[in-house]
Amino acid sequence: MKLNYLERDGVHIVAFLEPQLFDDEVVQECRRQIEELLAQHGFTSLLLDMRRVSVAGSSALGMLIRLKSRCAQRNCHLALCGLQHSVQEAVRITQLDKIFEIYADIEPAVTALRPTVSTVQPISATGPTNP
Repeated sequence: MKLNYLERDGVHIVAFLEPQLFDDEVVQECRRQIEELLAQHGFTSLLLDMRRVSVAGSSALGMLIRLKSRCAQRNCHLALCGLQHSVQEAVRITQLDKIFEIYADIEPAVTALRPTVSTVQPISATGPTNP
C-alpha cells in the first residue's frame, strides 16, 4: 500500500507514503485506494496528507481534481496539507490552490475540518413542565 489511513477527531486522513507521484501506475493505484476508502466509509471530511511527497506530476494533479469531484458527489469535504515547496508551486502554477483548501500541517487542518457537534437542546412542543 502506498497510502496510510487514519481517523483523528472525526477527520479521515490519507497520508501518501510515496515520495514521488510522477509515475502513472503509482498515481492510479493511489487514486483507486482512496476511492475505495471513500466508497467503504462514507467520509464527511477527507484530508490528504502530502508531507512525504516531494514530486507531483501532471497525473497526480489530475488525480487530486478527480478526487475532489468524487468527494463532492458524496458530500465529503476534501482538503490538502503538508505540501512541500515543489508540490505547492505546481499547485499554485496550475491554480489548483483556488479550488482546494490547503493547510500547512495536519493539526490546523484537523482543527478546521473537525465535525462540530450541536449543543442546542430541543424545545418541548408542550412547553416546560413544572415540578
